[in-house]
Amino acid sequence: MDNIHYKLLNSLPDFDIPSGFEDADSYLRDLTIKGIENRYFKEKQADGKVWEIIKERAEYELNVIISKKQANYLLIVMDYVNWAYNQNIPVGPCIGTGASSIVVYALNITDIDPIKYTLLFERFMNPYRISILDLNVSFAIEGRDDVIKYIIEKYGNDCVKNIYGLSERSKMVPEFHHSIIIAKKSIIDSVSFKLPCENMDATGLSKFKNIENHGLVVFDLYGLSVLDFLKYIEELICQQGGKHSDFYLKNIPENDEITFEMLGKGNSSDIFQFDSDGIKEVLKLVKPKNINDLMAIYSLYRPGLLEKLSQYNEMKNNEQEVTYLIPEFENILKETYGIIAYQEQVMQIIHCVTGCSLGDADILRRTLGKIMPSRPDGEKKHFIESAVKNGYLEELADKIFDILASAVRVSFNKSHAVGYTLLVYQTAYLKANFPKEYEMALKKYPMEM
Repeated sequence: MDNIHYKLLNSLPDFDIPSGFEDADSYLRDLTIKGIENRYFKEKQADGKVWEIIKERAEYELNVIISKKQANYLLIVMDYVNWAYNQNIPVGPCIGTGASSIVVYALNITDIDPIKYTLLFERFMNPYRISILDLNVSFAIEGRDDVIKYIIEKYGNDCVKNIYGLSERSKMVPEFHHSIIIAKKSIIDSVSFKLPCENMDATGLSKFKNIENHGLVVFDLYGLSVLDFLKYIEELICQQGGKHSDFYLKNIPENDEITFEMLGKGNSSDIFQFDSDGIKEVLKLVKPKNINDLMAIYSLYRPGLLEKLSQYNEMKNNEQEVTYLIPEFENILKETYGIIAYQEQVMQIIHCVTGCSLGDADILRRTLGKIMPSRPDGEKKHFIESAVKNGYLEELADKIFDILASAVRVSFNKSHAVGYTLLVYQTAYLKANFPKEYEMALKKYPMEM
């Protein structure tokens, strides 16, 4: 580990470890083991083979996290997220790649199951790259400030600094972004430069991201207004009593026919992320039948990708035959009908063809995303050599590389797509099944969807 990252990790306050544990590593391991037993209780009881896969994944992730000395970081995030849950403050999806870790899932930092959605840990934390974790968690607007106050009270006013608060957009998402520094000693004593003021604009923010060069760790806490909206509807439904007295969004079915019938008609006004006229036409065209369809629409509805979305529709509705360049690609691309939509699929294809680790596959994915399309010679040569050693013909390997080099620039972060698609589905489910409560919530929270 280089000096900068060691300094970063060393700047964090030591998490208060309960008695009986030697250090943060042993405590994290214990919490993770108990967490997966709780999260995957049914799998443990019903399918020994699946349970073994889950345990092996958790052990692998723990070994990487502990070897990178980042247990303390995870425990700090886990603590304020669990505090929010205990205060009935809604916690939303991790912004970015946090949902790709089974350890993060076991710690209740995210409710997204990485096994269920085929999310790759290496997309979150690459064993071969030196970097500190970046767990960006979203909270309801009403309550997010309370989480920040909790952090300040826990670690001390001198050791926590609010950097900025601004609203920004990330792929049409109305987010309110707030960052804080958490340190083990006074931040004023730790740095020799003047900290910026609140409400920094985007230019100032990009410059201030170099805060890590000064040996301090930034924690991002996003605010999502849709979480306030959903919480309010939950409360309205529970007030009905009877069969709805314990209504909880996390328990709704993911295959509700009424919801998908409504979406297939393009009736998505006031639905989170799916309110635009353009996406309504796409919904009428594709007629989504499941979460995977919604996730593909969310990921492919972008400038320059409408042709791919059209192909997805044609293959989904049997207007065009689904084909795979090689049989091995079916397991990777089946959910998107042969189309490379996600960054994780790029990694899986590299791993499949070259036989390299998923960590190495992620490095190549990142490299291909940065180099000029006309200058991938070194990477291409290495890819083809590795593929040939792994049993593929050189001509086929050359073709696969060109496909990947094109796809990587438009592929989407699947972890991010899963989190936001589930919010899309939840709002759609409520509109379809509880229209009265939905309209009442819109009057109280007339927010941008």
